[in-house]
Amino acid sequence: MPPATPGTPRSRAPLAGYRVGITADRGRHELAEAFEAAGAETLWGAAVASAPLGRSEALDACTEEAIADPPSVLVLTSSLGVEAWLSRAEHLGHHQALVAALGRSRVFVLAADQGAAAALGAAVDGVLPDEPGSALGRLVEAVGDLDGRPVWVQTDEGGRGSGLVEALGASRARLVEVSVPRSGPPADPAPALGLVEAVVGRRVHALAFSEPAEVRNLVGLADGAGAGEELSRALGDGEVLVACYNSSCARAAAALGTAGVVQPERTKVGALVESVVDGLAGRVIHLELAGVDVALRGDLAVIDGEEVWLAPREQGLLAALARCPGTVVAKAELLRLVWGSEGSEGADAHAVEVAVARLRRRLGAAGAGLQTVPRRGYRLVSG
Repeated sequence: MPPATPGTPRSRAPLAGYRVGITADRGRHELAEAFEAAGAETLWGAAVASAPLGRSEALDACTEEAIADPPSVLVLTSSLGVEAWLSRAEHLGHHQALVAALGRSRVFVLAADQGAAAALGAAVDGVLPDEPGSALGRLVEAVGDLDGRPVWVQTDEGGRGSGLVEALGASRARLVEVSVPRSGPPADPAPALGLVEAVVGRRVHALAFSEPAEVRNLVGLADGAGAGEELSRALGDGEVLVACYNSSCARAAAALGTAGVVQPERTKVGALVESVVDGLAGRVIHLELAGVDVALRGDLAVIDGEEVWLAPREQGLLAALARCPGTVVAKAELLRLVWGSEGSEGADAHAVEVAVARLRRRLGAAGAGLQTVPRRGYRLVSG
């Protein structure tokens, strides 16, 4: 547990007591430093392997060119590619300008992925066959002679659209290929799986995503490890605050049923941290136990002004009981909520008893407000 800063209560730091998970690859150090400067503890588990920087820079150059001189004709070949393009533009603060510029283009999509235009929010001027030669012919029929005309084709590393690029290359169109790098899964999934385990075990209070691929890849890795259902439950019940760097990322999280998603108004690291600070501020639990004021902020309990750091299980117990003060919560239910166990009371119940005893000692005088109800469970009593 983090020690208190000498001379200054750690509770003054806005994220003191909270643990934030980071799934980014590139930029993870900047994110970690920003969250830690706000008092948080961070856990890192890259859910992506970022594309080489040079490929992103080439995409950035296309984005700037499109904004300055919108393409006459734009062919979109994959919804994931369009989503990644828009997400990258948001990182640069160019999202609205790019969408506005491309909205002035005649937009076509391939038959295999007609949702590509929906990702952009653009009207579709036509659907092209997937076969490159037929697609080129249909495009000429729709827009007329391509001689000297700027035609942009969005492609991605999955190969989608490469055949059409070759066909257009043989024409006299002014071809621009917008190659969108895709973030694949990490070469070493162990850190990401460790983060999944921490989220499922309710040891993470907030999870920060930088791009849509991180959301999908983390869930995919969890599925492969047999923890997909548990991760979905942990993200879906709203107990973990999910912070998304941009709207593309937020849509990907929402599509997976994630609850409690927050998104900063500006795509800046500082703004992302502020959104987490604001989101967690509303989750501070205030209690009066045995006449003592207790504020629970993640793993940090402020008891009559004194800071007490709780172990994750202790924090989980207090938070679970605080959701319904005065109501008896059975040991089996606490096992499910805090340990993630679906077992019945028995040998596992001893773990609850030990954790409750430790929690009482941590709470000091306030511990008298944590009552044991024989053969039923535990409850918090105020006053």
